[in-house]
Amino acid sequence: MVAGKLHTVAFFGATGGCTLACLVHALEAGICCSALVRDPAKLQNLLSQRGISESVTADKLYIVKGSVTDLDAVQQTLMYNGRPVDIIISGVGGKPIFTNPLRPKLDNPTICQDAVRTILAASRALHAKPVLVAISSVGLTTKKRDWPIAMLPLNYWLLREPHADKKVMEETIFDEMRRPEEDRAIRDYTLVRPSWFTDGEGVGLGKIRAGTEMNPAVGYTICRNDVGLWIFENFLRRPLQLDNPYLGQPITITA
Repeated sequence: MVAGKLHTVAFFGATGGCTLACLVHALEAGICCSALVRDPAKLQNLLSQRGISESVTADKLYIVKGSVTDLDAVQQTLMYNGRPVDIIISGVGGKPIFTNPLRPKLDNPTICQDAVRTILAASRALHAKPVLVAISSVGLTTKKRDWPIAMLPLNYWLLREPHADKKVMEETIFDEMRRPEEDRAIRDYTLVRPSWFTDGEGVGLGKIRAGTEMNPAVGYTICRNDVGLWIFENFLRRPLQLDNPYLGQPITITA
């Protein structure tokens, strides 16, 4: 990326809270974005509700209609004005189904891993490789515990299926980064592992804590808006330089 030039960014899962919040900040900053969604009208309505004008979306947002498991649609989303995007933000996730309250399920129990596999397959054909920032979850590390012990029963009850999906998603990204550099589909990556999501305005960047696997930021909750803000400030606003301390590893965030 040329020094002083804004990134171009592809968003997957853009109608979800965290990714939508990040997209709003990006558009407000004048960043050129693409987004793959099933329902473009829904995304446009959500952006309008957050104060993004039609003129901004027309000028700065390229919307692709389709599924994140559709290779052609993903390939379209990874291009902006004929050039590969600099950054991929993936916040794809399934919706919980409480038909059996003792064992909640997801409407699509493999959506995260399927999405990342398709994104990597599409990115492999690009001549310039982007950075992938994927939203995951605490509770997946095999190193130091990154969530309060009091959350164990709730995690076991509610998050078994989402965690299984996100675990495979993470391993897929780790496997990609183990390839020789010239064979990788992405230049670098970060796995963002937020604590439990809440809604609302958020507490702001100054109160968000971030940690690594060996020194995790342990907390109970974080607002979806704050997750989007943190990703925007640390990956979209700042240059993609090798000294970004969050690249190349999982990062826990909480507030």
